[in-house]
Amino acid sequence: MIRRSLLNSIAQWPSALPREAFAARFITDAQGRPWRLRPYQRASLESRALRKVHCDGRDVGKTAEIEILACWAASFCPNTEMLIATQTENHLFPLMNRLLRRFECTPFFSGALVEKRRSPSWYLRFSNGFTLWGRIAGPHGVNFQGMHVDWQIVDEAQEMTESSWGELFQALNGGGSRWIYGVPNGLRNTFYRMTQMRDQEQYNWSSKLNPGFTAEKDVELCRLYGGRNSSAYIHRVLGQHGEPMHAVFSLDAYLRCIQESLDFHNLCIEEETPFQLPGAVRRGEYYLGCDLGYAKDPSEFIVYKNEPPHFVNVLRVHLEGVNYARQQDILVELDRAYDFASIGIDAGNSGRAVAHQLMARGEAWCGKIQCFEFGGAMDLAPLADGTFSRRRVKEYMTELIQRRIAERTLVLPALPDRESQYASHTYTVGAQGQIVYEKGNDHIIDADRCAVLAHHLATIEAPVRASKGIGVAFF
Repeated sequence: MIRRSLLNSIAQWPSALPREAFAARFITDAQGRPWRLRPYQRASLESRALRKVHCDGRDVGKTAEIEILACWAASFCPNTEMLIATQTENHLFPLMNRLLRRFECTPFFSGALVEKRRSPSWYLRFSNGFTLWGRIAGPHGVNFQGMHVDWQIVDEAQEMTESSWGELFQALNGGGSRWIYGVPNGLRNTFYRMTQMRDQEQYNWSSKLNPGFTAEKDVELCRLYGGRNSSAYIHRVLGQHGEPMHAVFSLDAYLRCIQESLDFHNLCIEEETPFQLPGAVRRGEYYLGCDLGYAKDPSEFIVYKNEPPHFVNVLRVHLEGVNYARQQDILVELDRAYDFASIGIDAGNSGRAVAHQLMARGEAWCGKIQCFEFGGAMDLAPLADGTFSRRRVKEYMTELIQRRIAERTLVLPALPDRESQYASHTYTVGAQGQIVYEKGNDHIIDADRCAVLAHHLATIEAPVRASKGIGVAFF
């Protein structure tokens, strides 16, 4: 009876009903209280613009607006279709899972949801004919092909590739709406160009608008991001583009290296989680790359199998809250199973200490482990005239990955965490022409760097000479 009365009342509401009133009646916050609008959110939430672009900082309420909008459309837009699009699964799953919980757990919506699917893409159909799709772009935006929707919502738009945008533009019906939400990353890409279009409704929400953003949090973020003038602070707190940056990797080229059927295992180890390898290890030549996170950062152990000309990722071990003594024990277990030809370890923070502890176990470990000073330099194999070419370590190991991706000799699984990191990894060029990589969530990339360089040094014909004191450290 309660649901029937709600339906009778909502049927009499005009489609122009303020979404704020709708949210206050049918949407609750994390504490179960009726949702309340922040003053700066009102203009955007109530917008009827066909084209709207958000260029915001983090934690300002973009996801809440998308949630309210999807619920409102499911109630007031019968026989229409909405697409929520992202570049990667890491961005899509939390949003669509949040929406599905809302539709299933709110009595007003649950009875209207008549069909739901999560695979191969998110699909929610309602009794009034409204359909909600949730899709990642896929290689070259292939997942948007064949779609014809009335409303497009693009989340984390700064990560979308140019080819994905090309397919997405064609998937919108005439007269349809496209609302874009993103956090700038310094790239001068399609998202950036959209934020400069005056014929589209523009919003810029700084993280400081959030009532929960305190002076203490500002000081902490300022310290973590490297100051208020740092790119990360300008992007993620102020929601501004800042100085131009460049993508380290071509995401389209990266996606061509993905092999869906790859025999790959993804292990996530926490403090109390027992470590056990999934099944027997096949014979072969294996390499390990390690990025040992500092303090609360996660650690990543990435195992590759050498199948010339291919370098195949077969295992990832992600460690959260695991102390370094146990990480060392896990490395020993991995070597017992894979008998690595070489192990590359990021020498920063605790990497060198763990490497020393391992090498104290015996001569065999000393021959396997190579610690890399990411901020150092190294001499490459000698040229024909006997001279050496010096390269910065991090630049060179990054270039090795770029080469393999371009040649498609790096074989990778469909791993959302890695895809998200490769999509967002950027750099700037310093005053002296040096490459400066943005610091952030790049732990898998750093482990990949170590594995690829360890393999390169172990397999090139002429040895590479380390620069004394600052380069590649061979213990």
